[in-house]
Amino acid sequence: MPRTRELDFQLFNVRLPAGTVERIQRYRDYLNQTQPGIEASASTAARMLLFRALEQVEEKMGISKKVSKSKGDPVLRKKT
Repeated sequence: MPRTRELDFQLFNVRLPAGTVERIQRYRDYLNQTQPGIEASASTAARMLLFRALEQVEEKMGISKKVSKSKGDPVLRKKT
């Protein structure tokens, strides 16, 4: 039986230019080289980039950061 996750996720599809997909895949490769053990996929890399971009934009907008019950980056966790 699969483990339940601490966070709920919803599927959200976007259409991206090929160049953007290549950039995400480059970031995925960078993560896998610099963070051994996480085995990041392109979708994991895209989520990480989106989370970080949203944090930056929300900070500029003056939106306070929501405190999470989980520790650390919700995406950058080693697979067990």
